[in-house]
Amino acid sequence: MKLAAGLVALAIHSALPGPALATESTGTGQIYVGITDASRTLGLAFTPPDEEGWTRSGSGTSTTLSWNAESASDNRKIEAYMTTLDAPISPLSGYIRTIKRNLEQGYASSPRFKISALQVSEYPADPRCAKIHLLLEARQPAADGQRQWSEQYALSCGSLQAKGVGYELRYYHRYTDDNRDPGFEANANAVLGSLSIEGG
Repeated sequence: MKLAAGLVALAIHSALPGPALATESTGTGQIYVGITDASRTLGLAFTPPDEEGWTRSGSGTSTTLSWNAESASDNRKIEAYMTTLDAPISPLSGYIRTIKRNLEQGYASSPRFKISALQVSEYPADPRCAKIHLLLEARQPAADGQRQWSEQYALSCGSLQAKGVGYELRYYHRYTDDNRDPGFEANANAVLGSLSIEGG
């Protein structure tokens, strides 16, 4: 699963070291990740699904929420973190091309997954962000013969004020054919639509 989700980040980002921990909330309310120093705060916030069964780990510049993590046939994960951009956010068209190219190249040689669908586009709600939909099919079926899928919706954003600072919010679902969720896109869009960025 880490490969399935992680190449979006690896396409253009590397880890961001942070000098201090930003305030984080718990429960089903808004969740914050970020860094702060003497002059400013940089971070992102989002609202997780309002449903039971999610567990949370991580702090500071990254956090992960997991649902049914032990299941190989139906599990979900949300990841939010800050990054250092390896490609400029402007122009956004170039940023989008970089994401798409690196994902295609990364999975072309993957022994585990192949790309079934990939869309990378401008995110109308925020000119700093590209929206990604990536659907991967496992090259090997599950033990019961069903096809295995890893699907994700993500926002990959860059700061227009703090050079080189990036923000990622990703929601993905790993499932077999019987566990495909027709409401997944709407649920993912609700989480992505709650994103707010502080500090540019």
